[in-house]
Amino acid sequence: MLPPNIYYSAVLMAAGVSCLVVAVVIWFMRREAAGGRTLTIFLLGLSWWDITYSIFWMDFPGPTPYFWLDVTLVGAFVVPTAFLVFTLEYSNLQRFLQRPIILALMIEPVLAFILQWTDPWHNLFFGGKRALNTTMILDAGPVSWANVYYSYLIILIAVLVLVSTFIRSKGVYRMHSALILTAVILPWIVHIAFMSTGALIPNADITPFIFSFTALMIAWGLIRYHLLDIVPIARSVLIENMSEGVIVLDGQNRVVDLNPVARSVLPADFSIGEPVEKAFARWSGFVSPFFDAETASAEVVIEDTYLDLRISPLRDNQKRMVGKLVVWRDITELKNSQLKLEKLATTDVLTLAYNRRHFMELAESHLRAARRYGHPLSLLLMDLDDFKNINDELGHQTGDAALAEFSKRIAEGIRDIDIFGRLGGEEFALLMPDTDIEKALQAAERLRLSVEKDMLTREGREFMLTSSFGLTGFEGGNDNLNAMLRRADHALYAAKRAGRNRVVAWNKGIEGNVAQPI
Repeated sequence: MLPPNIYYSAVLMAAGVSCLVVAVVIWFMRREAAGGRTLTIFLLGLSWWDITYSIFWMDFPGPTPYFWLDVTLVGAFVVPTAFLVFTLEYSNLQRFLQRPIILALMIEPVLAFILQWTDPWHNLFFGGKRALNTTMILDAGPVSWANVYYSYLIILIAVLVLVSTFIRSKGVYRMHSALILTAVILPWIVHIAFMSTGALIPNADITPFIFSFTALMIAWGLIRYHLLDIVPIARSVLIENMSEGVIVLDGQNRVVDLNPVARSVLPADFSIGEPVEKAFARWSGFVSPFFDAETASAEVVIEDTYLDLRISPLRDNQKRMVGKLVVWRDITELKNSQLKLEKLATTDVLTLAYNRRHFMELAESHLRAARRYGHPLSLLLMDLDDFKNINDELGHQTGDAALAEFSKRIAEGIRDIDIFGRLGGEEFALLMPDTDIEKALQAAERLRLSVEKDMLTREGREFMLTSSFGLTGFEGGNDNLNAMLRRADHALYAAKRAGRNRVVAWNKGIEGNVAQPI
């Protein structure tokens, strides 16, 4: 048995306690950060490795001659796998840490642990070559060497992941990656040198101490640079999970990258490297004009979907344009909200007809067109007969229902080009472009009959809706909307005076003999 080495034992104990303290700190302060939990396991494995190896060098008695060396290997089994998992989490590669993969990573350490403790039965781990005068396993069985190579492979994969993360990262993320790379590569190199020469410290395995340097460097970064508070933001976070569609084009307008949102709207047979025209073959008439521009911004409507499309140049370090970035977002919900607001601003809420302000704006526009091009134009004023009695006898709710039903029956009988609005109370107006008085009279009569066609039932009572109509036409020249409204209003009062539920067209005789209806 080797004599005690108090100095080496003290160094190992200090390293082990340091790893244990850092593990506790991370568990209570950073365990929810990316890689926090696995870094804790990694540090606990190192702490176990250091402390048990320190106890061995104190020559502390154990149940068997090899007891403290055997329990030391538990930490050696845990550390490589824990470090790989931490690296994958830190590098935002959690997709490789599904349950089957984690279980697979646990197979080798668990199997090596079992075969180590059952070695006297099969000699597969130590190969019957253990000696009391050394702590190094330089000539052992196949399982021991398999474990060494497996550990090297695991650490190599972790290093390659960190190198890839370092290359992709920018700014503070690159500094963090460089710190972790330094922390892991140095002990790896020292460990290889130790395994090759065995001469760094005679008969001693300094691997746990060197790996503790890794842990303490990471701990320093954790305190100094808030290492686990921010981790490299991988492409999957920035691009893959974006709700916007993203396509990257090269200098020849070929698609070189895209995210899942973009993929979902492209043809099923589309492949990376093909022209952007093929990507948008279904919508070529809408979007192809934009791809020849260096920059573009437009709202595109495709199949009832509103898209905010933006194209930006991609430049290299010499400011040369090497491609384009195409980004679009679905603004359908926003546009629908805008349309709803516009409708609220232009529509009477109760009757769904245009409100007075919007009706007057549209009427003025059509009047200017009629004046300019000499087209006929007719204006029809109408109101609901005996509306005051409906309100007084059946209540205002029934009155509102009568107005809404009246508006609905009128709206169902007019053309798309006609302008229908509520001027106030029970009074409505209908502007009929490209319609002369004779055709307007026929249309008005059809509307009158449609209003009285069906009974309306409210509060258990049935009653008939009837309406009176006053009609006038555009007389050309200096005729204006106010004059037309005045003439139609005189005709409407004439219809009321004549007994209601009728259509009356304006003439000069009406205007001189109009009385207010009762």
